[in-house]
Amino acid sequence: MKTLYRDCKQGIYEGTSVSFMVILFGALGAGLFFFLQNIFGLNHVLGATEALNEPRLWFILFWATDFFFIIMALVTAYKIAGPSAIAPSLALTVYFAHFTGANPAAEGVYLYYFGSPLGYAHATQIGYMGYLILAVFLALAIRLMSAGWQSMKGALGRGLDKLFASLRKKIKKLPENMSGAETADGLDLFVCMLVIPPIAAALTFLLVRYGIALPFTSLAASLGSALAGLASSHVILAAVVIGLMVGFDIIGPVSLAAYGVCTAAYLDSGNAQLVTIYGAVFVTVGWAAFFGVLWCKIFKRGGTPDTEDFNMATSGPINAFFENIKLTTIFSMPIAARSPFVFIPGYMVGAGVTGFLTALFKIVNGAYLDGSLPKYTSGFHAFGGVDQTYQMLFERGELYMGFSLPLRSGDWLTCRIPLFFIILFGGAVGGFVILLLRDLQCKWLAKRGIEYDFGTDITLTLRAKVKEYREKLAK
Repeated sequence: MKTLYRDCKQGIYEGTSVSFMVILFGALGAGLFFFLQNIFGLNHVLGATEALNEPRLWFILFWATDFFFIIMALVTAYKIAGPSAIAPSLALTVYFAHFTGANPAAEGVYLYYFGSPLGYAHATQIGYMGYLILAVFLALAIRLMSAGWQSMKGALGRGLDKLFASLRKKIKKLPENMSGAETADGLDLFVCMLVIPPIAAALTFLLVRYGIALPFTSLAASLGSALAGLASSHVILAAVVIGLMVGFDIIGPVSLAAYGVCTAAYLDSGNAQLVTIYGAVFVTVGWAAFFGVLWCKIFKRGGTPDTEDFNMATSGPINAFFENIKLTTIFSMPIAARSPFVFIPGYMVGAGVTGFLTALFKIVNGAYLDGSLPKYTSGFHAFGGVDQTYQMLFERGELYMGFSLPLRSGDWLTCRIPLFFIILFGGAVGGFVILLLRDLQCKWLAKRGIEYDFGTDITLTLRAKVKEYREKLAK
């Protein structure tokens, strides 16, 4: 079991390391368009001749950021179970990311694949942790069934030897050297690629569909109804609940249930307090990951954070200074996949603290109320040249733009500066919870003699590959 645990952990570490590089590719796209459009004033780039073309160009570079968990699941499953896991993991992750809960017409399939904001709502139905569970369960099913097949081959070979011996008495031309073991070995490709993977995929589909998607959708609906009632009478308590819901799955069904309650309050009565709270707790998650790794290094407890842990944790806050709040949040997901029982409670506590303080000080972002969009949006022809209002964003269910951009706008003294320090404090508290849980995890593993240090530094990996390519070309 220790070996199996280490193999799964190593697969997850390598999967998240690769997904980190995928997110960086999306960050490159965001940075490229930011500088071209807002620094150099170039609105039609990369061959776009009209406003309608620009969303497609944006999606080419930024699509990876929205669906990094597909790559994470694919690489994780492959590292644990080998080539047999590639096709089923890709098929299942694409299904749950793009088509679950939807029945697009043929002409809409392209947009569900490449128009990420248009199909993004479907990717959130099992949350980013759902894809990790999918990958690990699928890989373990393939691995265990493959091991079972290897154990069965001996008995099958002996049975075939007996069968061939009896057939030789009736069929004289049957070769004497025909071996049951060799015949069983010849079935490896058929069994390991055409039998085991579909069975494992079917079992994984049943688990994810009926063990994650449907139960959590029902849970989200129940929590949403309870939150709506709570928000009408106890805003501070509702703010804490919103933080807990967002910290639990960030872009999953539970978080989106809170999203629905907050946007409904805004659309029905113009109440912007709940959407302000939601935006603040949403960003806090990205800072909690940063402080979690930072406290481990400062207090020298909770083990030694992996190099990639540090890269992921710092990338979010770096993007915050460039006012890309989407990337501030999204970098926290791969690192949480490495230790869910450590990071998710930290996210929940940190976001809950931020929600409490935001409601306690009655902070409301006025940018929601005056109907104006923050800078860098008005004039950016991301939707056919039509400037968006917050009402349009919320009606469409746009998550990142609806809740991240307003944090860069609003009054400085009554909104932006207080929110900045509240978010930092919430992130610091959440990071401290992560530190405590990492320390407990290290002690728990030490008692059981389980140690691992995979050193998944993508920079060192790339350097080694470049050196390998150079040496091969030199021969």
